[in-house]
Amino acid sequence: MPNVVAMILSGGAGSRLSILAQRRAKPAVPFGGIYRIIDFTISNVAYSAIPYVGVLTQYKPYSLMDHIGTGEAWGFIGRRRCARILPPYTGEEDSDWYAGTADAIYQNLSFLARFRADIVLVLSGDHVYHMDYNDMIRFHLKNRADLTIAMQEVRSSESVRFGMADVNEQGRICRFYEKPKECKTNIASLGIYVFTRDILVKRLREDAASSSTHDFGKNIIPKMIAEDRVYCYLFNDYWRDVGTIQAYRDSNMEILDPGSGINLGKWGVRTNSALREPHERGPAKILSRAAVSKSIVSTGCIIEGEVTHSILSPGVRIRKGARVQDSILMDNVEVGEGAFLQNTILDKNVRVEAGCEIGTGEGRSNAEFPSLLSSGITLIGKGVIIPAQTRIGKNCLFYPELTPADFPSREIPSGTTLYKQSIAQSL
Repeated sequence: MPNVVAMILSGGAGSRLSILAQRRAKPAVPFGGIYRIIDFTISNVAYSAIPYVGVLTQYKPYSLMDHIGTGEAWGFIGRRRCARILPPYTGEEDSDWYAGTADAIYQNLSFLARFRADIVLVLSGDHVYHMDYNDMIRFHLKNRADLTIAMQEVRSSESVRFGMADVNEQGRICRFYEKPKECKTNIASLGIYVFTRDILVKRLREDAASSSTHDFGKNIIPKMIAEDRVYCYLFNDYWRDVGTIQAYRDSNMEILDPGSGINLGKWGVRTNSALREPHERGPAKILSRAAVSKSIVSTGCIIEGEVTHSILSPGVRIRKGARVQDSILMDNVEVGEGAFLQNTILDKNVRVEAGCEIGTGEGRSNAEFPSLLSSGITLIGKGVIIPAQTRIGKNCLFYPELTPADFPSREIPSGTTLYKQSIAQSL
């Protein structure tokens, strides 16, 4: 097997994840109770025994950098294994940042040279799936390809979210459409690329000298399809892009469905649990009058109330008489006595005081962000304190660090966006 180096693109702003990615990189958003989104990709790299991986960061990188650390949690430590955070060579000008996905790899060609890469695996850090990349690499070598793209059939209505391709009978890609509004093909790129290093370096240098947008989907791939050997590798197992609130919520909920195709235990997903201080939390406790069904309850949780079809991260406290349904609660959330939560995502350190009701009422879309919140999900930012007896509707969005003083009333109708008063006054 040739020398393989993996590069994980993790610098996107994650605007479609709204406040979940406001203070952290999108790949660092918590997922599935104890994981981060990037854990899936980097665990796949470890599972595939690829010894060298670069994680390319840019936007709000600090939580991601802390999480990856030296890569020890995934086994990337020792003389012949290495995981490195690769930030842009930022100077005083914005132009020194990564100008696009292709530019991010171009700025780190020295990393590929250092480890004498023959094959370069370019991945995204914000997808949920399990894959042995060696199968795809063998396919690439067998076809003497310059680029192989992992692809999957999708519904025609979803083509606007993906790069789409025409593929001939030999599996060679004939044409590529980057997020088209209308498309006759249903074969979509999964953002998993295997490049032959010499061809990749050549194309990146050509692109760097041009006035393009320096993007793989818009620039590099179409040019390679026209001039090089580009093949489609069909991947038919579970794969999800969790880049929207709806997709993020749905993929989390699919963990609770044995028939969904996502199986965290079987996949062997690893995470850096050292940052969560598990020795200080103790085990989860489900007390005598509690009821838990079809849910994930992480270490350090204390359940006195009722939890149904929900995901609870470490340190969550559900007080007596409280009910939580179809919801995602991140680290150290506290739900007060008699409160009721339905179809709600609560970021870390949120406190819901006694008697609150969240996620009920009419299904009016969010007035400011209808494209983000329209299906009934209510999203509560990090550190919010919701005062007792507050009723909050569906499709609401609460920005981080709200206190009771920021609430205009104890009745918050569906579709409301709530800012801190100091921020709201400056808008």
